[in-house]
Amino acid sequence: MVVGSWDRAPVPFHLLPEVVRELKADTEVMVDTGIMHGADIVASIAQGASFTLIGRAYLYGLMAGGREGVDKTIEILGGQIARTMRLLGVKSLEELEPDHVKILKRYTHVG
Repeated sequence: MVVGSWDRAPVPFHLLPEVVRELKADTEVMVDTGIMHGADIVASIAQGASFTLIGRAYLYGLMAGGREGVDKTIEILGGQIARTMRLLGVKSLEELEPDHVKILKRYTHVG
């Protein structure tokens, strides 16, 4: 048996544009999974999320170094966010738009 991405639930980030479109401005939308890099935070905000959580990254930092590990995790994510925004040519989160994100199509299993 071959296990691949086609046998799992949709990735929440891929559902984000539809959720934001359906809810319009009525509700804050957060992303609570899949945040492993500052670019994931930037992409989520650009796609309309109000904010993201960093649970897994936070926990990795906590396990690796206690409070200092968490502080280092936040420092790393902050640097990645700043670098990604510089590369996109934006100076604030409010400037981010869906056009700043390229979502690659999922490969479909053939066979």
